Amino acid sequence: MALADELKGEEVATSVMNNTSAYLITTVALIGAAIAIYYYYVYDNEEGNEEEDDEKEDTPKHPPVGPRDFTLEELREFNGKDGAPLCVAVKYVVYDVAEGSNFYGPGGPYEMLAGRDGSRALAKMSLDPADVRDTWDDLSDLTPFQQDSLMDWIMKFEMRYKKVGKLLKERVSDDPKKNE
Repeated sequence: MALADELKGEEVATSVMNNTSAYLITTVALIGAAIAIYYYYVYDNEEGNEEEDDEKEDTPKHPPVGPRDFTLEELREFNGKDGAPLCVAVKYVVYDVAEGSNFYGPGGPYEMLAGRDGSRALAKMSLDPADVRDTWDDLSDLTPFQQDSLMDWIMKFEMRYKKVGKLLKERVSDDPKKNE
């Protein structure tokens, strides 16, 4: 009896090991296939890359913005429409966001921030047009959570976009040093 039980135990162990091996081999094969498909469509699909390049050529480029300071009214012209430069102000710093034109340019999800001070809307994580003001906003009524959120957005802008100037409450003079 003991020998029969021992043989059954070995058969069960062998069966479990065979099933586990088959499961592992199948899993590895599926992961490999998924990686190969991803690689083909993302990196190696020459036809797809050509189409993307054609789309990029059709998209109007936004001219770079040289260093300067902006009033709210002057910033409005930098909205990316009709090939205009594309800028967004965040906590009184103006960024050239042309590299993110698919987000901030015409038709993008954050288009309402283009050529504007987006600080309040970003701090509140809001797409409500009322949170993008046309008047100077000192942001003093933001909650601590909103202030932290705004700081996170500032870090993202610092990493992705070029600073091109400051947002001025009003222009005192054409001399940049007098506007500080």
